[in-house]
Amino acid sequence: MKSMMIITNMLDQILQRDIEIVCDKKVIRKGTFILYTVKDYVMTLIIKTPTNNKSYDIYYPFDVDMTDDMIIFDYTIEKIQCEKSDNIIDTKAGTTGKFLDKKLKIRYV
Repeated sequence: MKSMMIITNMLDQILQRDIEIVCDKKVIRKGTFILYTVKDYVMTLIIKTPTNNKSYDIYYPFDVDMTDDMIIFDYTIEKIQCEKSDNIIDTKAGTTGKFLDKKLKIRYV
């Protein structure tokens, strides 16, 4: 698990760029990334769209990676399970988060 400092440095690098937030090949938000705040384990991204500013909350990921054109927030179960605890999370029991066992991508130009 990477520290919040590394994640904020990644977000600093893409400020004022056009971005798309994508999950499961579906564009969730699109616009110019103008500001972000971090409170506890929630990052709030402020995105400027042609009509107004929109905010989007993203929870702290299990792992994060940065490529030439995107930041990948990894919420897959494999990232938090260890070999001794095969049943640490039962995704079929109860409710799950909207990103659980998925990867969220922030593509930028």
